[in-house]
Amino acid sequence: MFSLILIIIIAGCLAALGVIFFSKIPKVTVINTQAAPVVQQLNIKKRLLEERFERRFKTAFKKLAVFLKPFGQWLLKRAQLIYQKVAEKEAEYRQRFLKAGFKSAGELGNYLKQKLAEAEALAEQENYLEAEKLYIEILTLDDKNAAAYKGLGDLYLQQKDFEHARETFEFLLKLKSDEPFVYRKLGTIASEKGDLKAAQEDYLKSLALDAGNVNTYLELAKVYLNLEEKPKAFDLLKEAAGLEPNNPKVLDFLIEVSIIMRDKETALKTFWKLREVNPENQKLSELKEQIEKL
Repeated sequence: MFSLILIIIIAGCLAALGVIFFSKIPKVTVINTQAAPVVQQLNIKKRLLEERFERRFKTAFKKLAVFLKPFGQWLLKRAQLIYQKVAEKEAEYRQRFLKAGFKSAGELGNYLKQKLAEAEALAEQENYLEAEKLYIEILTLDDKNAAAYKGLGDLYLQQKDFEHARETFEFLLKLKSDEPFVYRKLGTIASEKGDLKAAQEDYLKSLALDAGNVNTYLELAKVYLNLEEKPKAFDLLKEAAGLEPNNPKVLDFLIEVSIIMRDKETALKTFWKLREVNPENQKLSELKEQIEKL
């Protein structure tokens, strides 16, 4: 008799929860576990109502599980598994529905390019919130869009949101592991946070993939100076000057490090080159005085 009553109670509870659950299915969404953590977090922000329902759903089942141990524990696990599968399917259909609004892959591609350009323009105007929304829209339609991840990561970096920037760039490496841009940005984040050794490693990885980007040379040279490895900074800047002999930033930095190294010959030679390519440089007289004191 007791078993029959227990079965009736369980059936009643399941029926009630089933009605609640399936009435909410159209509203339930999950985060794409293949997307970057920061994108997952942003999507979560937009789905507070769905999360609230999920918490209530799980809480109800936990209470039921305590009451019906040990059968309730099994019931809880099964219910959570069903919930996750249904929610994942809903997310999949949602993405298909969004893409279905475009007649062809080419039309979708053009739309994404347009939105990407708009997001980049907004970021340049420092309208970070609107730019972020557009990047998220792009990633909702194409969760492997490398350009959107780059833009989003750069957006966070500009705002000094280093944690989200790092998460975004590290996820991008999972999609494309040979991206020098990403390693350079990770180096910048590590440097800003004071982790100079990590910054050095990231910049070196970037240079290994793209030995022609002088900006990476400049950033790594700064790291070497902060690590008190002046000869390495000096050699690196001479390499950069060989790549771009008319780059004022490179020449200016090379003169400063030449003075630190007390290499008057290199400092003077680079000074004349800097004066030739950038005669309006206001530091010329000051640099000349410092060189003459060597």
